[in-house]
Amino acid sequence: MKQKMLKSIDSYMPELRALSDDIFDHPEIGFEEVYASKLLCEYLEKAGFKVERGTGGLPTAFRAEYEYGTGGPVVGFLGEYDALAGLGHGCGHHLQTPAAIGAAMAFRDNYKDSPYKLVIYGTPAEENKGGKINMVEAGCFTELDMVFSNHTGTHTGGSGTNVALASSVVEWTGINAHAGGSPEKGRSALDAMMLAFHGLECMREHTKTGSRIHYTVMEGTGAANIVHPKAKAWVTMRATDKTYLEDMVRRMIKIMEGSALMTETEVKVTRNPVFYDTVVNKPLCDASEENARLLGFDDVQHLTEADLHVCGGGATDFGNVSYVCPGILVRAEYSKGVKGHSPEHVALGKTEKATSFIRECAAVMAAVTYDFVTDESFRQAVKDEFKFRLREKGVEV
Repeated sequence: MKQKMLKSIDSYMPELRALSDDIFDHPEIGFEEVYASKLLCEYLEKAGFKVERGTGGLPTAFRAEYEYGTGGPVVGFLGEYDALAGLGHGCGHHLQTPAAIGAAMAFRDNYKDSPYKLVIYGTPAEENKGGKINMVEAGCFTELDMVFSNHTGTHTGGSGTNVALASSVVEWTGINAHAGGSPEKGRSALDAMMLAFHGLECMREHTKTGSRIHYTVMEGTGAANIVHPKAKAWVTMRATDKTYLEDMVRRMIKIMEGSALMTETEVKVTRNPVFYDTVVNKPLCDASEENARLLGFDDVQHLTEADLHVCGGGATDFGNVSYVCPGILVRAEYSKGVKGHSPEHVALGKTEKATSFIRECAAVMAAVTYDFVTDESFRQAVKDEFKFRLREKGVEV
């Protein structure tokens, strides 16, 4: 059956590559993926899926469904299609939804022995705003018994956790004055921002291993000979879990408030949605590895329990979905020796690496879907693991 599904994927590859190449040639940043969303929705409708546009209140999101029988397991596939501002598709997002579509269609075409439902979610803005976060808040994904995401990588198979990430825009308001003639009448927003940055550097020493603090000036504050009335910064923090991250954010806000207190300025902290760490699922990771080897793919990596908890430093809004239902981010070898978010990564976008990525990710996801739909004990193991990992994180289940 798994070889039959792989043959189905091979038959679809010209269409799937045409989709990915078209998305690659029309890069759109988060929440502006009008072309890609329309392209994918039209393809799915022609392929026999029931398509809903604007899912979760996001104009460029969608939900496509195929159901065989009633009452069977519900398997989800997530696809991203946003590009990087000023760079294009330097993270492989143009490949993800074609791979998800290939997996769903291969399973649908070959398996008719018991009921099931396949749901493909188009999820915008992973790179900048975290569209999946909005979708979780809107109630999406709750119907899924398990969910796949997929991403380019240096190996084929499953993947471990990701860090949690929180970013905030900080704005200080002071009082304008001439820096030479009447400095005593002014209150400097720039001074407040510089004090805040120093405070973050002092905080950096007293955070857990694996935590990160980044900041930048968002807007220039003016000429050197004035007391600066406005300053604006972007602060990003990362941690190995969202609980500790919230404590880091609490401390960061105190630093911002302290900087305003010291300079007699006003400060406003606007928080962006939080990207959660990923809830790992060992049975799903093991099944992905086993199926990748079964199908004869190269560069398959075995992930131990310890490997699953090693954070690479990157964040993804798939983490938020992983708190809703059991999930796995499947990878296929694509960018070994190439940095992500780089021109070199963009250069891979329409090569044979793209073909092999779509083919391998689709085949692994289809094979694991077969295991999940047909093996009740495997489904239960995935469910039990999900509950166990949530309890580890202090989440009531």
